This record gives sequence, C-alpha cells and structure tokens, in this order.
Amino acid sequence: MRFDSAARFAAVALMWGSSYFWIKIVFGGLNSAQFSFFRILVGAVAMLGILALGRQRLPRGAGVWARLVLIAFLANALPVLLVELVDDAVGADADMVSVFNASVPLCVVLLCLAARRADRVPARVAAGLVVGFAGVLVLYAPWGAEWLSAGAAVNAAAAVAYGWSMLLMEKLMGAEEGGGKAMTPLVLATTQAVIGVGWAGINMPNGGFDSTPHFSAPIIGALLVLGVLNTGLVYMCFAWLIREEGAAKASGVLYAVPVVLTLGMVLLEDHVLGAREILGMAVIVAGLILTRLPQRTAPAGRTRSADRATPAAKSPAAVR
Repeated sequence: MRFDSAARFAAVALMWGSSYFWIKIVFGGLNSAQFSFFRILVGAVAMLGILALGRQRLPRGAGVWARLVLIAFLANALPVLLVELVDDAVGADADMVSVFNASVPLCVVLLCLAARRADRVPARVAAGLVVGFAGVLVLYAPWGAEWLSAGAAVNAAAAVAYGWSMLLMEKLMGAEEGGGKAMTPLVLATTQAVIGVGWAGINMPNGGFDSTPHFSAPIIGALLVLGVLNTGLVYMCFAWLIREEGAAKASGVLYAVPVVLTLGMVLLEDHVLGAREILGMAVIVAGLILTRLPQRTAPAGRTRSADRATPAAKSPAAVR
C-alpha cells in the first residue's frame, strides 16, 4: 500500500473514529438538528473556499447534479427520514446499530454481486471484509439485540443505502469512456457538502427551533473540526480512496472506526478493555490487513493482446 493511500486511510479512520468525542462537546450547546445544520454549513463554506483556491469549479448539467443529489439522499437524508418514520428506531440497541454501520462494506460486496460486477471485488478483499465484520461482531457482541424489529430494519436499509451511495461515487469519479464523469474527489466532496446544507435546512423545523443554540469557544472549535475536517477534507480523502481503490476496498476503513473509537474511550474516558474487546479489535485489524495486502500485478507493458500473440512475437528476438 502506497504511503499516500495509507495516509488517507489513517486520516479517515482517525477523524471518523474520534467524531463521538467532538460531538459530545457540541451537544453541550446545540441539539441534534442544529448540530447537523451548522456542521454541514461550516464544511460547505470551507470546501467552497478550497475549491476556489484550487481553481476548480462545481459541475454543470442537470444530469450530473441529479446523480449528486441521489448520493447525498442515500448517504445523509434517507437514514434520517427512516428514523423519523419508525418510532423505535431511535431507541435501537447501540451495539446493534454499530454492527449495522459496520456492515456497509458487506453491503457494497452484495450490491456488486447483485449487479453482476464481481470483478470489482477481488476475492482477497471480500475475504478480508468478512473477517473484519466478524471482528466487529466479537467487539460489540450484540447477541441480545432485537434483530427482528423495525429499528433493525431501518438500520439495515440505511446500511444498504450508504453502500449504494459509495458505488455511485465510484461511478461518478470513473473515466468518461466507462460512463463516469471523471469528477475529482475535491469537487465531489464539495458538492456533497453544498447539497447537505439543503438537506439539513429542510430538517431544521424538526427540532432545530425548539431551543436557542449556545456557542462557546469549545463548541465552536469542535464544530470547526467536525465541519472542516470530518465533513469536508476527510470526506474528500474517503472519496479519493474510492476512486483509487474501488468502493469495496475503500469501505474497509469503516472497520477501523470502531477500533479508533474504542481506543479513544480507553484514553479519554478511562474505559477498561476486556478480553473480548481486545480479541475483536485484533480480528478487525487482521481483516483490514488482508484487504490491503499488495496485489500481484502483471509486468508493465503486458496487455491482453500480448498474451494472445504468436510464439514468434514473444521470442527474445522480437523483444529486442
């Protein structure tokens, strides 16, 4: 794995895994609807500034924006709508919710298989994702959760929707000859933040005006971290991983999130690790290593046409 890819993977895992601690600070002065709106607003403003500095611009064309809105809807708006429609979704078991969040990589694999695109998921990557998910099950041990409930169904639907959004992101950043738009990760992340402001604004009447937000230095600082880094730059890094590695392999970073969260609880909240948690994290790491082992590649310059060439064309004389 190249250093730049490893750095992006680590940045996404560390930022998303530590979000819980920043959100706790923000909730000291804002409720959920207010937090969602201000976080995405800060992220959108920051990304638009970076886009301008990079001399890039937002995409044009109704078709492209329709695909971008669909991605934002699947990844952000649909889960919120489902939770609002199902009464007991909010009270769903926390461990069960964590397991469904970690099931997104498997959803990506299943969606690829359903679309008959198994070639996009190497066997080693698929095996590593299965191992990583087994580690998540060991880490959270959600054996007593109510799996046959409306809350479980909502979280399962949200996981599938998020996995689908990742495949759409991969397609949008793909080459134009393959039906993509060759969109850069910066442009994709910026558009998702801009569209997210609209979704969050629509949700503001759902509790956003129930209380007056209170801003203090810690809350503003946490909002800047969550908006600029988590919502903007780190999401761009995630999109970059998807473009370079494919949605299936890139989605494995979601397994690193509970590991970072658990270790953060040890460092910041004096959480004492149990043997089961240690074992679960070890299995997760083993799965991640399996997904990210270097792949064997064909020698440079070798093509399918070369493979079908005649023996004479492959002879040492021909090579020279």
